[in-house]
Amino acid sequence: MSSKIEELRKLRNNIELVVNGDPTVLHEAPTIVITNHNCLKDIFYLPMSLSKETQIISLISSRLIYKNEKERQNLVNKYLYSMPIEAHGGKSYVNLCLNSAAKLLYEGNNLNVFPEGAYIDDKEHVYKGRTGAIRILFSAKEKGSHPNIVPIALAVDSVDNDLDSYDLSTHDKVVVNILKPINYNDAYYNYKNSANLQEKNINLHKVIDTGMMAIANSLDREYIDSYIELYPKGNVIFADGKKIDTNIAQNQSYILQYKNDIEKRSKS
Repeated sequence: MSSKIEELRKLRNNIELVVNGDPTVLHEAPTIVITNHNCLKDIFYLPMSLSKETQIISLISSRLIYKNEKERQNLVNKYLYSMPIEAHGGKSYVNLCLNSAAKLLYEGNNLNVFPEGAYIDDKEHVYKGRTGAIRILFSAKEKGSHPNIVPIALAVDSVDNDLDSYDLSTHDKVVVNILKPINYNDAYYNYKNSANLQEKNINLHKVIDTGMMAIANSLDREYIDSYIELYPKGNVIFADGKKIDTNIAQNQSYILQYKNDIEKRSKS
């Protein structure tokens, strides 16, 4: 995977980068990194800031990977090892993505997730994280892996102030705080021994909330115990760029197609 890492690290000269903390924590085991979300360029700044020994797969919106916008697709394919998260297709598609990610983690890959699920123009707060990252973590743990989970705080002072900018040549100031791994043993034990789904969800949130609060404290931002609202897209996007209405996409043939798309991507 070194070629994309090398290409990405060349871009470090384009930004004013400050990295605090110990990057070697990402070398000790397969690790899932959880990160707050400031702007589109976060998906590049996070892996760009890590050491050259750190290979990481970014779990990002399927629309960033599959949507037929050539400029963005070219950037993602050139610089990132990525896997799609389809948040608008219902449980079948979410579970396909999370199960695929858990398999990657179990196989020893490092993953990066943005649990807030979206970014908004707000430099004062960190928002509640969704539990997908912890579901991935616990699923890999159930299979016999012993992954770490590490919060990383990102602060981006963008020169162009365009949250959706694809321009990676601007001299943005990027501060990256690598925090201590989260000890999730008790939460995992309680999750495995939960009597119902409500208890399971409580233990999933214990881990993600701990991480997002640590990120907020690191950045001296207020933690907001509520989600950033995700606006339904009403469709599922596939690897060929086609958009299928969410209701129609529940057909098993489409679910199988999406599963095959993910499996192909995970092997590439």
